[in-house]
Amino acid sequence: MVEGPGCKLNGEKIRSKVQKGQKVKYIKTSSKTTNSDGNTLRSLHGCIFTGVETLGKELFMYFGPKALRVHFGMNGSIRINAAVVKEKNGSIPVLELHLSNDIVCFFDSTVEIRLTEDCEQRVRAQEVLDVCSPKFSFSHAEEAVRKQSSRMLCDVLLDQAIMPGVGNIIKNEALFDSGLHPAVKVHQLTNEHIHHLVKMTRDFTLLFYKCRKSGSPLYKHYKVYKRPQCGQCFHVITVCRLGDNGRMTYFCERCQKGDPSGVNISKLPVRNSLIGWTYSGKSDGNVAKKEEEDWACKLCTLINRPTAKACDACLTPRPEGDTEASPFSTDLIKYPCTAFKKPEEELKVNWRSAFGTSTLVFSDLSEKPKPVNSPLSPASSHLNSLAAERGLYKYSVCQGTTSPNYASGGWQKQNCFFPPVSSHKAKATDCSFSISSSPSIPCCSTHRRPAALRVVHKEGENKGRQFYTCSLPRETKCNFFEWADSHFPFCHHGKRCLMRTVLKLGPNNGRNFYTCSLIKGKQCDFFQWVKNGPGLSILPGC
Repeated sequence: MVEGPGCKLNGEKIRSKVQKGQKVKYIKTSSKTTNSDGNTLRSLHGCIFTGVETLGKELFMYFGPKALRVHFGMNGSIRINAAVVKEKNGSIPVLELHLSNDIVCFFDSTVEIRLTEDCEQRVRAQEVLDVCSPKFSFSHAEEAVRKQSSRMLCDVLLDQAIMPGVGNIIKNEALFDSGLHPAVKVHQLTNEHIHHLVKMTRDFTLLFYKCRKSGSPLYKHYKVYKRPQCGQCFHVITVCRLGDNGRMTYFCERCQKGDPSGVNISKLPVRNSLIGWTYSGKSDGNVAKKEEEDWACKLCTLINRPTAKACDACLTPRPEGDTEASPFSTDLIKYPCTAFKKPEEELKVNWRSAFGTSTLVFSDLSEKPKPVNSPLSPASSHLNSLAAERGLYKYSVCQGTTSPNYASGGWQKQNCFFPPVSSHKAKATDCSFSISSSPSIPCCSTHRRPAALRVVHKEGENKGRQFYTCSLPRETKCNFFEWADSHFPFCHHGKRCLMRTVLKLGPNNGRNFYTCSLIKGKQCDFFQWVKNGPGLSILPGC
């Protein structure tokens, strides 16, 4: 799901690249858009683009008296002035807006026409509740939460009328940071608990925004979301469908209390050994001050030593004070484990001589060594790839269980490797749960490397089945293929069963079982528990 920070960044992209005052010259809709909607959208032809705003997960493009409302759904995105309108997976945009000088394309999104006046009034009325807005008001948000006295927290946080922009990732991580069980109801909380919950929701949203904007990986900050173990106490994560809409919920039974009276906010564990200071000016005696940090020259971008009063390369005087003016920087807590920048691959050294100062740049052009026995495919998570290269599985009982594509399922008792499922094209409606129960992972016949576990997405009788294939990239992979469910039993229809996992809270949560592979309504009553089955792998989009 494209949550509030992603929608806000899409709005900023349009605001920075598409100039106001352009006229709509041409509109193209895809087959996914019905004829009536297509005709309505074409009513924008000839209108003048006047601005863009966002509210939570919604984006509004204004064209005079009319507005285009966009919801990005699970995998929505935009492209501006793209040379090729098709994405890598071959999908075409649901809407192409050809303006006087720019072309804006929307992919996998819901688009509709609204009145500009209504949209502007809605934005003005709810911007104090929008967790991504610089005008966010804690008092208004706390009052909105307090009114939902009989509802569970997992439902309240996802309600876009209460705090627009909160999605499933923010919900799970904010509840963990607050030390509260997702099923706790609002009337059980004190004013202090509500204030802390709203603050943790806002803090993680700003972290989400900062990571997405800078390209820093957000999954490194996950404590419970799609993790096999708690990032704080390493207890197995409970995964279930909870709330009115049955959304996937991840929580730690040790760290998150079902009784809020037992939650002491002052003693809650801090995220990533969090230092209690912010960009706004608070400091600690053990933290380097601004004048003790390296600084970058604004003219030539050379990074200079803290003691340098002027740039060693261009002699530009060192700037005074903190020049970062982002409205999010003043509230965003610094996380020491993240620098919010891509890793540096160059080393710059200043070389002083009689003729002046030169800067030597050393670049590492050598190929990074690949792990010999790495079972990871290119579609695996970045976290597993990094851990495999360095040989680091610090907190995993099973190697590979640090992948963000995994959830719990009793893996602590297992001592084997489970590769992640490559299923980037899974849609929100395909929230099936597939499990690997093969006693050992086969190796491809040509390269003798552990195979990658994948899922069939093509329509047909084999849709949803798992299979093993070569883990190398498409250009170099061999033709190895093997079904992963060859030892599964057959149902009463004579078809191979699927393995699923119990997601209801209770004594059987996390247990695996075999069931009929047909769609609901055509299934037989076959049911069988899996003996000593390994964990659960969840397909993205659930």
